[in-house]
Amino acid sequence: MERIAADIAVLGGGEAGLAAVVRASEMGARVVVVERAAQLGGACVFTGTLPSKVFSISAGVYELLRKIANFGIKAEGGFALDYKEVLASRTRITRCDQGVIGAHLRGPNVRIVRGEASLRDERHLLVRTPTGAEIEVEAPRLVLATGSRPFPVPGLPTDGRALLSTDELVDMPELPARMVIIGAGVIGCEYAFIFRTFGVEITLIEKLEHALPGQDGDIVAVIEKEMKRRGIRFLPGTMVRNYETGPDGRPAVTTGQGERIASDKVLVCVGRAPATAGLGLEAAGIALGAKGQVLADDRLRTSLPGVYAAGDVLGRWMLSATGILEGAVAAENALGGDRLLDERFVPSGIYTQPEIGSVGMTEEAAVAGGRAVIVGTCAYSGLVKACATYSFMPGLIKMIFDRGSHRLLGAHLVGSEAAELIHQLSLALRLGATAEDFAFSIYHHPSLSEGFREAARDALAKMK
Repeated sequence: MERIAADIAVLGGGEAGLAAVVRASEMGARVVVVERAAQLGGACVFTGTLPSKVFSISAGVYELLRKIANFGIKAEGGFALDYKEVLASRTRITRCDQGVIGAHLRGPNVRIVRGEASLRDERHLLVRTPTGAEIEVEAPRLVLATGSRPFPVPGLPTDGRALLSTDELVDMPELPARMVIIGAGVIGCEYAFIFRTFGVEITLIEKLEHALPGQDGDIVAVIEKEMKRRGIRFLPGTMVRNYETGPDGRPAVTTGQGERIASDKVLVCVGRAPATAGLGLEAAGIALGAKGQVLADDRLRTSLPGVYAAGDVLGRWMLSATGILEGAVAAENALGGDRLLDERFVPSGIYTQPEIGSVGMTEEAAVAGGRAVIVGTCAYSGLVKACATYSFMPGLIKMIFDRGSHRLLGAHLVGSEAAELIHQLSLALRLGATAEDFAFSIYHHPSLSEGFREAARDALAKMK
C-alpha cells in the first residue's frame, strides 16, 4: 500500500476544498487533496452554479435580443435559440474554469489523489483508487469538504431520462416541449424562468403557499406576477401524490388535488443534502446533525481535534460563495490560525428573470423579532438607467432600516443586475451604514445604484 504524508489533507475537490488547498499552499504547507471524481471542481463547476449561470446568461441575452428594436437596432430575420450551442457554451466555460483551477494548484506542495476515501482516524485517510489500489494519506490536520448531493424524494426515483435531478438536468441533450418542476425554491424558480425563456411549457409545483420561501414578501410578489406574465403555470400549496411513466416513456405527476399533469420531463428541485454517507465520520468521532451535516463551530472546528469542515457538508448556506470563504478559513485555522468565520451578511443572488439580490433581515423577520423598522423603496421604473437599458423590465429596491438608529438592517432587490448590486449593500451592512449615508452619497447618473439613494430618501421621509 502506498503511503503519503502531508501537513494537511483536504477531502473534496469542489469550491470549498479548492479554497482550502490554495490557502494552505499559500501558508507553505504540504497539501494532499482527495477527490472521487475524475476532475476537480465539484457540483459548482459541473452540475450546479456554473452550468445554471451559463443557462441563465443565455436566457437573459436571448430575451434582450427579442427587444432589440427598442434600442434602435434592426435585426432582419430575427433571432433563434440553438440549445445545442447553449450546451456547447457550458462546456467551453467549464474547460475555462478547469484551466483556472489547474493554475491555482500548480506547485510542488500540492498533490492530487483520485479515489473514494474513508476516515480511519483524525490523522489517516484510506483512499481506494479507480484501479482498486489503496493509498493511505497521513496528515495531522484534515479539512472535510465533500459537498452535497440532490436531496432524494421518496416516490420520485430520478432516472436521468424522464425524471431528473438538478445534477442530471445540465446534460439534457435537447429541449422538451413540456416540463414539470417540483419545488419553487431558488433552483426550481431559476430553471422555471430559464426554460420558459427557451420556449418550454413549464408547470411549477410548490407545497408551500408562495415561491422562494424565506425571501422578502414584496420581492416574491414581483416574481410570482412575472411568472404569470410569462406563462409559467405556478401551483402553490400543492403536493405531488403520484408519479408514473407512460408506455411512451413520458412522465406524469398527479397532485394532491387529483390533477394529472403529463409532460416530457420532470425536474425535482427540493434542495440538496450534505454528502457525508460512507466516509466513516461518526465512527471516527465526528458529530453529525439530523440531516447528516458536519457540526462545526465558528472557527470551523469539528468535534474531532484537528479536523475542520467547509462548504455544503456543513449544511448551512449551500452556496459556492460561502464555501470559498469557509474553505480558506478552515485551512488557515487548521494550520494554527484563529480566524473567526463571519457569515452575518451573506449576499444572496437568485438568477430568475428578473434577478433577486438579498442580504440581512427581511421586513417580516425584523418585525417578528420585535424591531421597529422603516422601509424605503425605489421602483426600477423611477430609474432612467433601468428604463433605457433594460426596456422597462420590472424591478424594486427595498431597504429596511432601524427606526431608532437609522442603520440598515436588510436590503432586498428584484430587477436587472440585482444579484450584482447586492454586494454593495452587504458591505454597507458590515460597516453599519445608515439611511443618511445612502441618501447623501454620490452615485453616477444614470445608474441602477442611485436607486439606493432614492430608497433611503423614501425611508427618511417616513421617519419625520
